[in-house]
Amino acid sequence: MTARLAAAALLLAAGCGSGSAEPASRVERCTERFLGRVAESERQETRRYVETAYCAPFERRGWIYDDGTLKLEAHADSGSQECATAEPGEGARTVPCEALEQESPDVLDCGLLHLVRRSEVKEYVEELQRTREVRCDDGTPLNELGAR
Repeated sequence: MTARLAAAALLLAAGCGSGSAEPASRVERCTERFLGRVAESERQETRRYVETAYCAPFERRGWIYDDGTLKLEAHADSGSQECATAEPGEGARTVPCEALEQESPDVLDCGLLHLVRRSEVKEYVEELQRTREVRCDDGTPLNELGAR
């Protein structure tokens, strides 16, 4: 019995057989970070979309760190055609990014910035603030942006 317990402990320590092992690839770790910002009830249906629309393409471009956080290029160079915006008391709505930039050039599309390393986001925001005052489209305080 002792040998079986030791073998089971060894398997658990290695992450085998527990079902709770760390994700194996950058794409999986990226996907898990995205899903951390999604309601539990929506995660299963969202997983494949996040993986194929965001994380796999970002990995091909080299925009994911080993821990699953994103490089700033994922935000800056992803070529997003749609941005989210919301007025106080209203739900978020999707608009062309170009329209949002023309309407209010001080509003950042912060969706991906939540998943970029905090140090990179801080530097990026400080650079933007040298020439203008900026804020997040989702109301997040700028000092709370970025992944740890």
